[in-house]
Amino acid sequence: MNGSTEVPAAVDPARRAAYDVLRAVDERGAYANLVLPGLLRERGITGRDAAFATELAYGTLRWQGTYDAVLGACVNRPLDRVDPTLRDALRLGAHQLLALRVATHAAVSVTVDLARAVAGEGPARFANAVLRRVAARVLPEWIAELTPAYDDDPVAHLALAHAHPRWVVAALRDALGGDLAETAA
Repeated sequence: MNGSTEVPAAVDPARRAAYDVLRAVDERGAYANLVLPGLLRERGITGRDAAFATELAYGTLRWQGTYDAVLGACVNRPLDRVDPTLRDALRLGAHQLLALRVATHAAVSVTVDLARAVAGEGPARFANAVLRRVAARVLPEWIAELTPAYDDDPVAHLALAHAHPRWVVAALRDALGGDLAETAA
């Protein structure tokens, strides 16, 4: 624990399950829909906690490209240079701050606790600073700031604005014969 005698706060089971799903997807290329049900069963997570874990995992993955753009604007280095364990915790925090009705102080606090548990005290302090920057704006403001103009890069514009992977938007463009104008409306 980096020389600290402090015991990390317990991470609630729903958030830990969602985090473990993100790690499995990132580390092993696992399918979230196959990993999550087993984790919920194995850990005895049911009812509202299971629903929350499900939304955290699937929602974070669904919006990951957009959240990565937001986080990239809030860190002092390229996001792919942030430790993957910390990056996944930050993604969960971003989802709670930008898409769920989790109070800012609660979302930051529990995500910092998670970062501390999985990465240590220094990364937890880094997570605190990054998440406070994320919380400074709502999702539509972040999207407006970070999305390139449609005319400059229609694929990047639609991918970021609508939370689709670039490859999906590019495939749609190809299927439509190169015309994405209808989808932009």
